[in-house]
Amino acid sequence: MVPFHLHYSLTRRHRLAVELTPWLPCLGACLGFTVGVTYLSVVVSRWFLPLLLLPPLAYRGFFAFLFDLVVRSVKPVDVLVEDDRLGVLVGGERKWLPLAGVIQVYRSEDRTTWTVLHLNGSVLTIPAGAIAADQLDHLKGFARRAAEARRAPAGHPAD
Repeated sequence: MVPFHLHYSLTRRHRLAVELTPWLPCLGACLGFTVGVTYLSVVVSRWFLPLLLLPPLAYRGFFAFLFDLVVRSVKPVDVLVEDDRLGVLVGGERKWLPLAGVIQVYRSEDRTTWTVLHLNGSVLTIPAGAIAADQLDHLKGFARRAAEARRAPAGHPAD
């Protein structure tokens, strides 16, 4: 069972559902700023138009995400799970997360993906067909232990 290696691809739809959520405040700010500057450019002066360059400069990561979403229809994902850590290959470098930080593992409403939430805010989306039941149980075990630790009374750690 452990270690195991998962290699799969995420579609635009899967990526948009998961990766857009953290960017929603940025999207709102960019939209509001753009509407405001456009209004000022039309009503007051065209000298406000250069201000439209500020959102792409200030939120480069958001615009890079949108560009990547348009350019790549699928994103390959490589996950390696060891006894005590989980590694995700990102841009040629493997990022390691402790498995003790897995706080939730759940299936999507349409039952096509599993989502693994980590204590540090990382979210891992895994297509249902890419992971075996015993591998899923291994990840869920860490989430169960984290839930038990949260329910334990203060000063009495869960065993």
